[in-house]
Amino acid sequence: MSGAADHGEGGGKDPGEGAGRRRIWTLTDGRPGNENPALALAEALARRPGGAFEGARIETRRIALRRWAAALPPALWALGGARRGGWPFSGLEDGGAALDRPWPDLLVGAGRRAAPVAAAMRRLSGGRTRAVQILDPRMPLAMFDAVAAPRHDGLRGANVVTTTGSLTRITPQRLAQAAAAAPPALRAAGAPRLAVLLGGPSRAARMGPGAFGRLGAWLAARAGEGAAVWVTPSRRTPPEGLAALREALGGAGWIWDGRGPNPYEAMLALADEIVVTADSVNMASEAAAAGKPVRVAPADRLAPKLTAFHAALREAGAAFALETPAEEARARFRPLRETDAAAARVEALLARR
Repeated sequence: MSGAADHGEGGGKDPGEGAGRRRIWTLTDGRPGNENPALALAEALARRPGGAFEGARIETRRIALRRWAAALPPALWALGGARRGGWPFSGLEDGGAALDRPWPDLLVGAGRRAAPVAAAMRRLSGGRTRAVQILDPRMPLAMFDAVAAPRHDGLRGANVVTTTGSLTRITPQRLAQAAAAAPPALRAAGAPRLAVLLGGPSRAARMGPGAFGRLGAWLAARAGEGAAVWVTPSRRTPPEGLAALREALGGAGWIWDGRGPNPYEAMLALADEIVVTADSVNMASEAAAAGKPVRVAPADRLAPKLTAFHAALREAGAAFALETPAEEARARFRPLRETDAAAARVEALLARR
């Protein structure tokens, strides 16, 4: 898979072609968990009043690795150096066609597949294309101008920007737009309104019948008390888990059926409280940025990094245990809005290097 999309408006000349609008590319494997944080940082840089990238044109670039190349650790990619028309672009399915020059002023990569390519483009540009990597690149940090990573990644360095959670595209303006386009069933619901964001099992989180059963019982109790319960599954939500919640609610809740656009952001905008399963850092970070108390539904087992992340959310007042009394959650809640602050720190790093 490779491709490009333009998130800007108007013209603007490419780097090296005279004065014009600055350009930012996001570089990922296209997975939402990588592309959304990359776009979040790019958008935050472009909206910074008076910033170096204010009003920049944002374009997405997606890459796919050849099967043999995907098996290589990023650190090994870095050992191969960088050559125009050669490595590491020869490890991409399209040979790097989606990355044709002229290259942008700034490249925002996210995920281990993008990291070696972003580092190579920075090197081959002679530093004219700056490179920011989101998440642990698993290769030398000095190969990037800045690295933004959550605290549980454990990265330390002069060019590291540390956050509690993921960078998110959630802003008050974006939520207001989503609320205006919400399905009638959501707009008509009375309070309290409870948005439920379902993930699913992964290598870092075990979520079986026990986890979905406990969440279903809790949601059924809230529905019985008069709460409007809205549920949206993700691509990782197992059918049997969603079926367990549907049975537990007994028709009392509203569950997105997969038809039409996912009303995920509308749910965040209109809800009074948000429940999120513990398996996804991105999903929990987006929920915590929405300005509503967030409850985390426990998994059957979590990897240590995810456990540390949720502990940091609780410490920041951004999320609570499922059973936390509503009054306590409302009194202690603090929204987790880190993206604009991270963009300011990244821009300061770019100015010094």
